[in-house]
Amino acid sequence: MPVVKPWDSNSPLTAAEQRFEELLRQGRTDRAAQDAGPPLDVHAEQHDQDCEIRGEYLSRRLVESLEETGSWRPFSRRTGQQPVIAIENAVITGRLDLRATDLPYLLEFVRCRFENAPDLRQATIAGLVLWHCRFPGLDARNLNTSNDTLLRNCTSIGGIDLADAQLGGSLVLNDSELRNPGGRAIYADRLSVSGAVLGLRLQVSGEIRIPGAKVGGNLNLSGGALRNRGRYALNANGIQIGGSLRCDVDPLDRGPFTVAGLLFMPSAHIAGDLRLRDAVLEPGVAPPRRGESQHDDPTSTLVADRSDVRGDVQIDQGFRSGGTIRMVSARIGGDLRMSGAHVDLGWSRSARASVEQPLRALHIDGTEILGNLEASRADLHGQVRMIDVRVHGSFQLNRAKVRGPRTDVLQASRLVVGSNLDCREADIVGSIQLQGAQIGANLDLRSARLTKPAWHRHRLAYKSSVDLRAARIARDLVCAEGTRPFLAEGEIQLRRAEIGRQANFWGARLGDGSSRNAINAFGLVVQELTLVPGAAPQGRILLRQAQCELLADNAALWEASGGVDVEDFAYDNFTETIELTDSTAVLERLSWLRSSGRRYQPGPYDQLARVFRGNGNEEHAVTVLIEKQRRRYQAIAAATRPAFRLPVRLWSMLQLITVSYGFRPLRALIWLVLLTAAGTTWFNYHQLAPINAEDHPVWNPFLYTVDQLVPIINLGHDVMWQAHGSSQWITVVLIAAGWILATTVAAGITRALRREL
Repeated sequence: MPVVKPWDSNSPLTAAEQRFEELLRQGRTDRAAQDAGPPLDVHAEQHDQDCEIRGEYLSRRLVESLEETGSWRPFSRRTGQQPVIAIENAVITGRLDLRATDLPYLLEFVRCRFENAPDLRQATIAGLVLWHCRFPGLDARNLNTSNDTLLRNCTSIGGIDLADAQLGGSLVLNDSELRNPGGRAIYADRLSVSGAVLGLRLQVSGEIRIPGAKVGGNLNLSGGALRNRGRYALNANGIQIGGSLRCDVDPLDRGPFTVAGLLFMPSAHIAGDLRLRDAVLEPGVAPPRRGESQHDDPTSTLVADRSDVRGDVQIDQGFRSGGTIRMVSARIGGDLRMSGAHVDLGWSRSARASVEQPLRALHIDGTEILGNLEASRADLHGQVRMIDVRVHGSFQLNRAKVRGPRTDVLQASRLVVGSNLDCREADIVGSIQLQGAQIGANLDLRSARLTKPAWHRHRLAYKSSVDLRAARIARDLVCAEGTRPFLAEGEIQLRRAEIGRQANFWGARLGDGSSRNAINAFGLVVQELTLVPGAAPQGRILLRQAQCELLADNAALWEASGGVDVEDFAYDNFTETIELTDSTAVLERLSWLRSSGRRYQPGPYDQLARVFRGNGNEEHAVTVLIEKQRRRYQAIAAATRPAFRLPVRLWSMLQLITVSYGFRPLRALIWLVLLTAAGTTWFNYHQLAPINAEDHPVWNPFLYTVDQLVPIINLGHDVMWQAHGSSQWITVVLIAAGWILATTVAAGITRALRREL
């Protein structure tokens, strides 16, 4: 019984089918041989019935052609080329069903309209080309091709299913429009493409889902537009790309790559670059709700956690994003480039709510960057979170704007930078947290402006503008004036920091009075400390237990509103040496120490004296130590009972006038000579009566004066004569003066011997 074919039964062949049959009999299938009339408008609602080709006819004709031996096989245009079946300007009615078929042909459809989604599931074909076609989706799960798969200038109203497909060549989607709003425009889990995936100027409404896909070459979506607002625009979880992922400017019309939705590609492996240069990313979601985890980034536009990019990550130049760029625990083999990027999350949450739970413009915790992190001229409105990040090269934030008022706008604890961290001329609104950071060269904040430091809601106080606690900087920390003064409204926190060469605050403007300290350098270790601010700091300068070899300061520093705490501050010398004859500089420095704080601290005076003595300037050292003793007695008088304050002050004044607290013992000899002369003159005119006249003592006013004045020498005259009246009081004065002078001289000799030892 003969087989009944659908086109042989009740339905005659259409004009398009007859033309196709004729071409098959002639053994020609090239489009030039088809007289199909004017080009078909695949988007028109009406069409000529002469253009119709039934899907059932075409499916059966292609399958049965393998069993027939007509003159039209094979369909090759030239010897050695793949057989090509080309259909142009046709409306495919019904359903093209090639499921599980094995065809040695390259199927080419040009300006064709499919009324039903073609079924190519489990099919094996030489290649598939659709140009200027329109179809309601494509079922191609497990499709296997040995050549390129082209869907150029096509329109798909429905999903394209390429899950588990094996495409031998490249997948080309250039200039196509894929529409499946709220659904999957492309469903291609575990897709394998030997060549590249090209989607230049691709327009997508819905999700592109390609998790686990393997692409041998580039994945290029330059100039495309992905629209799936509030959902995944591109789901490429675990994708493996042998080349680069390029989502930048279209090379033809210079149009940018735009996304409304989320680019989701955690655990991606990209052998080349990740390029989003000049791209525009919109999250398209509602503001986050209260109670969400602080570790989440609900307003993200790019998620690439645990990704491995062997080349550069380029999100620079005209790149714009309205959501978080998240690459947590990623590895970047080249540079992370963000120069000129603009990321703004200010729309999603009020400024007050952001203080309690800041949104992040960039989140790259735990990421390793083998090259540089380049973010010069970037404009980031939101927190930059990069805890435990390791940058093998340099980190550039020059002329950047990072805004997060009253928040930790740069959270980079334990950051490791192999070279420089440059933040010159940057505008930082918020606090920079660099606790435990390790900088291989310089930390340069020259001409930076740090305003509105973070608010500590538990302590009800403002945080530091720059927090470098326990940080290590191999060379210089520069917070100096350049094209404009360095400005920090909050505290500069340097507690227990180690700086290899210089900490420079030349011309800086420090503090605004909202924090107790302008600089907290407790335990700082540095070779050269330059504290030469351009104006008096608003707050305290804390230098307790700090150490440096060279110190440079000025009067503005010591005029700090909170004083200068230099207890246990050790320095070896001044940058500008004080000459032996420059007593004015010594007196000025002593006035600075007096004004440094209300409480007397002996350590700063001892330290200053050691510096002068180390330079061989003993006279200046003595001047400092005399001032120390004067301040000491003032402190004792202030701390003692009111009744004893006057005697303490008188005793201090007496020591100061006589022998300068024992530091100038030669003055005692002068006073001895003067008192001896005065006593000798007095007693020369007021001879004393002998105690025992029978001994017939010889009166000598000089020897009597010396015997009373020098307590450690006994010449015997003090027991031979008896004083009365005024001479008795003169004798008492001489004895008291002698003891005072002897005591101070002994103290001075003791100090001198101790210094020599």
